[in-house]
Amino acid sequence: MRAIVLHGSPRKGMNSDTLAGEFLRGLAETGAHEVKHFYLNEMSVRPCQGCLSCASSPSHRCAIDDDMGLIYEAYRDAGLIVWASPMYWGYITAQMKAVQDRMEALAWEGFDGKTFAVLLTYRHHYESAANMFRRIAPHFHIDLHMVSCRTYDPEMRLDIPIEACAAELREAYALGRRLGAGAG
Repeated sequence: MRAIVLHGSPRKGMNSDTLAGEFLRGLAETGAHEVKHFYLNEMSVRPCQGCLSCASSPSHRCAIDDDMGLIYEAYRDAGLIVWASPMYWGYITAQMKAVQDRMEALAWEGFDGKTFAVLLTYRHHYESAANMFRRIAPHFHIDLHMVSCRTYDPEMRLDIPIEACAAELREAYALGRRLGAGAG
């Protein structure tokens, strides 16, 4: 299986990357999978300009020429799309949101047959981002799977190290194994 991992955190190697790492460990244990990583903070992806070139041109190509082209190319061949992002102000990061908006150019090709694994780390609320993925999944025929991990104790007002979120790390690992084995 071909997979792409969209790393939305500007902090490489932190919570959402750790959650993604457990998912990928489970995936790897099911056989040889080709995985391509995109660290969005290190890429130049401009926000959607709403020009509708992707909707109105015969090629349905995005008019913006930037690093998003690398993601488009890898996306077309991938069966599994991993969205790994922390939540900032109740939503995915700006880096991830720019990529998400630019996925509009792929809507014309369809998302049928794609599996999305959404891995979210958050301090307060995650439902806004989770609900967005839940809303679009049926419309685009996306096989959606989600793991979220709260890395904050609101009563103590302290961050929780992701390593203390053992249940969620196990859940991400198990999801990777399940999807890798083709048992979506």
